[in-house]
Order: sequence, then C-alpha cells, then structure tokens
Amino acid sequence: MNQPNYRLPKRKDGQKTFERIIETARKLFSKNGYQATSINEIIHKAGIATGTFYLYFDDKFALYSYLLAKYRKAIRKAISEGIGGATTRYEKERLGLRAFLKFAWEDPLAYRIIWESMFADQKLFREYYETFAHDYVRQLSHAVETNEIRDDVDLETLSYILMGISNFVGLQVLFRDTLTEQDLDQMTENVMKILNSGMFK
Repeated sequence: MNQPNYRLPKRKDGQKTFERIIETARKLFSKNGYQATSINEIIHKAGIATGTFYLYFDDKFALYSYLLAKYRKAIRKAISEGIGGATTRYEKERLGLRAFLKFAWEDPLAYRIIWESMFADQKLFREYYETFAHDYVRQLSHAVETNEIRDDVDLETLSYILMGISNFVGLQVLFRDTLTEQDLDQMTENVMKILNSGMFK
C-alpha cells in the first residue's frame, strides 16, 4: 500500500468534523473490521458530505493509519504519565504496566483497532510493534548499564516478552465482567512477582 496521506484541519469547525470522522471510523473498524468497513459507511454514519471526507483523507487506509498512530501516541502518553517520577526500572515496569492495563480498561476498543492492523496492512502492524520495541530496547539498555537488569538476555527479545505480557494481561482485563482499581493493582503485582523472581523454583 502507499504511504498514508491525511491533512489535519486548520479551523475549529473543521476540527469538530475531523474528530467526528475519526470517532465514527473507530467504532465501525472495531465493530466490523477494516476490510468490511467502507468509506461510504463512514461518511453516512458521520453525517458528512463525500467531499468533506476527502478534504482530510485520501482513502480509508489513510484514515485507519491516522487512527492507529493516534492510539500509539495515547498509549505512550498514558504510560509516560503513569511512570511519573519513578527512578528504577522495576518501578517503571510496574507503573507502566498498571497504566497500560487501565488504558485498556477505559478504552476496550483500542485492542480491536490495533490488532485489526494485522489485516489492514501487515507492514503497518509490524511497524506499530517494532516502534514500541525499539524504544523499549533503548530504555532497557540504560537499565543494563545501571546494573538493574541482567546483561545476559537479548534486549530485543526481552522487549517483546514484556510487550507480550502487557498485551495478554490486558486481555484478562477485557475479559472480566466486573473490574475494580484493586483488581488492576492485584494483576500488576502478580506480574511483577513473576518478573522479579521468575516462575520456576
């Protein structure tokens, strides 16, 4: 596929329309999937003219790419704010995981949008996780230098292990019929117990 091409609105009224398109697409993509959602359906549900859609997006892929990038930024922001003034790698992992689980809890559609990229465009899906992994490796490298984590493990593999844990514990959050802040705390502490001591006696 071609590189996504979208244009951000320059006026406040345009911003409202832009956000309506994004929110409509978010719900339709998560409900029906990328392939089964048409531009015409997005236009109809958003209540806009056809020309208005193309004022901001060249095609459906451009819209989806923007939405995925928006989620990536939102998750990064949530984790960054979550770790706050944490100074150790242990605390950053604990608070970062807690922030991610809360994000998944508060926005359950996020998973569907992100994983739908596997079907929308595999390159987009790959870039999404490789970008996270690259940044993770950089952070873990610093923790190796400060002697906080072991230096005999490949950091790229470790980054995917940690992302995998977050992703699938996030599914545990989504699968719960009821959930509390205390449940999130308990899940987080259980993960950290495994990370800190390992699963084998």
